[in-house]
Amino acid sequence: MIVVTGAAGRLGRRVVRDLLDREIEVLATDQVAADDLSTEFLLGDLLDTKMVERLLKGAEGIIHMGAIPGPLRADGRVIFDNNVQSTFNVMMSAAEMGLRRVVFSSSAFGMGWAHDGAAFVPLYLPLDEEHPMMPFEPYGLSKQVGEDIGKMIARNSTTTVVSLRFTNVVSPEGQEEFPWPAPTPQNPLTLVMWAYADPRDVAQAHVRALDADIEGHEAFMIAQPSSRFKEPTLDLIRDNFGNSVEIRGQLQGTASVISTEKAQRMLGWRPRYDWTAS
Repeated sequence: MIVVTGAAGRLGRRVVRDLLDREIEVLATDQVAADDLSTEFLLGDLLDTKMVERLLKGAEGIIHMGAIPGPLRADGRVIFDNNVQSTFNVMMSAAEMGLRRVVFSSSAFGMGWAHDGAAFVPLYLPLDEEHPMMPFEPYGLSKQVGEDIGKMIARNSTTTVVSLRFTNVVSPEGQEEFPWPAPTPQNPLTLVMWAYADPRDVAQAHVRALDADIEGHEAFMIAQPSSRFKEPTLDLIRDNFGNSVEIRGQLQGTASVISTEKAQRMLGWRPRYDWTAS
């Protein structure tokens, strides 16, 4: 059995559906009711340790998506407290109860999303898992701390943890609004928002992460192959950052500023959707 937290959300619902399509038994949970998921559902609060223990009894793994989703949904203190404490409860209980795998919905926002579009200047591009997480706000920090909790759990137990750092998820309908106007020094856009993620591919990454052959903790960047813009990516980098950013690897055409090479290599994940192909 696989437990899915945050199952009432738009992404959680898709993950549940993908698991059921694979004939995997699912126990879904959220703070809001979802009676239309075609699987067993438990209403509950992940801040309640006893509830989390009941949830995980008999489970093989958990996909932990439950969180306040983004930096603008609540006061920063509320976001940080909720996301960190719920993740700690889930991962600690998973380790204590001997679950094989935790898949954690982290975020590329932890790499450096900022209210000020010019605030985050990367050390190099494209962003990959070796680039340090440099959060500017409590939501991104909560995801960085969540990954650190996963590393601790993987060190001191037999439970392995996969953290998925996906960027802003845009529905297929939302992608019809692409291309966006190109960012400029006068009208900057925080770098991780140059990239986007398709919910169908993000859901598949979560499902694949359940059975990936990894040890300990591993983090993976998840994004679509192209940026949101029609302008060449290298031109946009030059226009917005000058020569201050080192270019590593290939950024041909409108390539994303986020590299998914590691996810493709270790998870067997392939992005299937790209707005430029539609």
